[in-house]
Amino acid sequence: MSELPAAAPLHADRDFRVVLVGQGVSAIGDAVSFTALPLLVLFLTGSGLAMGIVGILSVLPDLLVGLLAGALADRWDRRRLMLAADLGRGLLTAAIPLAHFAGLDTMTVIIVVTAPINVLRVLFMAAYTAYVPMLVGRERITAATSYVEVVGSVGFMLGPGIAGILSGTIGPAPTLLIDAASFLVSSVSLLFVRRRSQPSQARPGEHLGHEIAVGIRFLAGHRVLRPVLLFWALSGILAAPLIAAVTYYVTRDRGLPTSDFGLVISGFSVGNMVGAVISARILRGALGRLMVGGEVLFGLVVVTLGMGLPVPVMSVLAFVGGAAGAVVAVAYITIRAAVTPNELLGRVGSTARTLSVGLQPLGLLAGGLVLDVAGGAVLLVAMGVLLMVKSLAFGLSPAFMGARALPHAGATSGGADPGT
Repeated sequence: MSELPAAAPLHADRDFRVVLVGQGVSAIGDAVSFTALPLLVLFLTGSGLAMGIVGILSVLPDLLVGLLAGALADRWDRRRLMLAADLGRGLLTAAIPLAHFAGLDTMTVIIVVTAPINVLRVLFMAAYTAYVPMLVGRERITAATSYVEVVGSVGFMLGPGIAGILSGTIGPAPTLLIDAASFLVSSVSLLFVRRRSQPSQARPGEHLGHEIAVGIRFLAGHRVLRPVLLFWALSGILAAPLIAAVTYYVTRDRGLPTSDFGLVISGFSVGNMVGAVISARILRGALGRLMVGGEVLFGLVVVTLGMGLPVPVMSVLAFVGGAAGAVVAVAYITIRAAVTPNELLGRVGSTARTLSVGLQPLGLLAGGLVLDVAGGAVLLVAMGVLLMVKSLAFGLSPAFMGARALPHAGATSGGADPGT
């Protein structure tokens, strides 16, 4: 199968379109679960701490198996790994509504399946983030990242509204069937991708521990990736309880219906979509500056969300925060993908997620405790202030502020020098 030239427009790339459509459907399902699952846990337990525990189970696999997943993604066929992971996630997600219909202890089922679902998510993401740069070519990685963010944002624009309405009518447990079905659609779409996904540099005979260590050394020794990853990891920890905080603040602190909660979350998603579109046009030069500015604006939005404003105003603010967050995310992903050699894409991406997502239980646990003690408004203000302070501190780092999406010397060949 001949590949399109790297400079060809992405809309002419059939395989990329197929992947994008499948992930768009999956994003809607993810957004439904993202909204319905916290509502279901809150309905079953009435506890912010319980929401935090489920959140911890959702991200703990990133810490425990993230490094291994990256090594496997650089060793195995990435497309097949994505397909198998999506099938498994669909079956496990369906277990929650099926338990509800069968009259079983739904909370117990949630506790049992949440970690395995997210082990498969970690495997999928390791393969996916390594596959896309090779699918589209280095020259189109910023545009591809923007496309992916736009499609994900559309899903998270539609999903929370759907979840909010359905959770208020048929209940949050049956609503999760949408996510289970979306995984099936995503896995089927991958069957229609023609391009080979296995990197030619794979070395199946090498010990996995050695391969993992190579990825860690590359990240630790890279002058640009090191501060960029630290910035992103701290953002993940501090913002981890955001959805739980908004859920609790809207539905418990203010006693508003779940549809209002869905409206606020949809504001984030619409803004994220707009921000992703803008990112493809403004991501030039020193991307570190854009990351600092975007995160300060995002933190300011989070603070104001806890000020007792009307829901329509909260939705507008969420739109602004979503746009700022998208610029930060696209800049981060672009830098990481551009400077990483092809044969290390899976390991570098997974090592980064091990830190940025795997350490989120710290934020989720702290956030759950604050919710139970002080409520959603206090948590939102504290999160926003910490995000702004952290971002301004990174603004003092010349290496971070000057970070650019410049390809590494070994990004398209082999021999990477991790000291650059």
